Amino acid sequence: MPSIKNGGVFQYALSIADSLINYSDTFKCVILHYESEDPEASLDLKPNRKVQFVPVPNLSFSLFRKAFHFLGMAFGLDLLLIKDFYPIFKKNNIDILIYPTPSTFDFFPYKTSFVSSIPNLMHRYYPNFPEFGLKQRFTRDIVYRHYASRSVLSTVDSKQGIEDLHKFLNIPREKIRAISYTPAGYIFEHKDMEKEDMEEILKDHRLPTEFIFYPAQFWHHKNHIRLIKAFHLIKKNHGIKIPLVLVGSAKGHYEKIYQEMMALIKKENMMDQVVHLGYVSEKEIVALYKRSTALVFPSLIGPTGIPFLEAMVLGTPTICSNLFEIPNQIGDAGVLFDPFDINDMADKIYKVWTDEDLRKKMAERGRERTKDLTLENNAKKWEKIMAEALDKR
Repeated sequence: MPSIKNGGVFQYALSIADSLINYSDTFKCVILHYESEDPEASLDLKPNRKVQFVPVPNLSFSLFRKAFHFLGMAFGLDLLLIKDFYPIFKKNNIDILIYPTPSTFDFFPYKTSFVSSIPNLMHRYYPNFPEFGLKQRFTRDIVYRHYASRSVLSTVDSKQGIEDLHKFLNIPREKIRAISYTPAGYIFEHKDMEKEDMEEILKDHRLPTEFIFYPAQFWHHKNHIRLIKAFHLIKKNHGIKIPLVLVGSAKGHYEKIYQEMMALIKKENMMDQVVHLGYVSEKEIVALYKRSTALVFPSLIGPTGIPFLEAMVLGTPTICSNLFEIPNQIGDAGVLFDPFDINDMADKIYKVWTDEDLRKKMAERGRERTKDLTLENNAKKWEKIMAEALDKR
């Protein structure tokens, strides 16, 4: 399991684990996780379902070992690769691994068959984004290519993902499988949360009665700055202050964008309009979705997304970017905007905020569109992929 601090990657891994552990009797599941974290607290384990948890130390590698390992990945030299995790795989009789996202060092699959999941190749579309600097682009290409070429099968979450992996990394299409994202178990577990429970869970946050919700880490591509400008534009053009609630860490990698956003909020006198809650629990996330008037998702990258699918399952109207595969995912259940255009974003947010009938229709369409988006169906898809991968080993 990736670290819980990894946001969307952790949610993706959680949905796979929840599906296979609870709805598959074909495989025995082993969850590898950092010894400092407790993934069992996040998993929605059904009664009598068995899973083995194996803690793995967060190892520290010297600069020389990292350099040689990276060269090994770049040139296919196995003798240079970091092999520290192989004894753990062997000891626990692991036949095949699922990698929710490739990483340079973590849980490196030396001498172990695996299925790799490549999240996206957006660094090829946006080479000028700060999070996709020269070092990141270079590293991503080498790491992703290594994992995709060495894996038994590679998975992506859309048809565009297949074409991107083939086009940019030269991975044969016949080796790639598309499997769409399914929300993690806690979304379904708390789906029918009562209003009284919502209020109790969120009581300490002192939230406005109505608000727009955006759950995202503070990366440049998450587009917080344009979003704040759009909310200010609504206030300027229509004379109303639409409350915005944000969640996500403001530390480490995320601090720069967070501080830039807070400076803009202060400059535009919006301190009473924007609420940042930091990290919140799974129950709080579900309560925030259900309590919100709508979800806004202005992300600049794709090819797909996670929050708006969760919102649709929970019956929350969605205002969303119109990029890549997102319009195909959301269909007629959401209102789309150009995330590079502040005016368009402001117009669509205002439209949804002021039209209750439209919101009701969006909620109904969202539930209908995601009625087959279940952990049971996700388990069937992953069972098929894993059976094929075991056969191809």
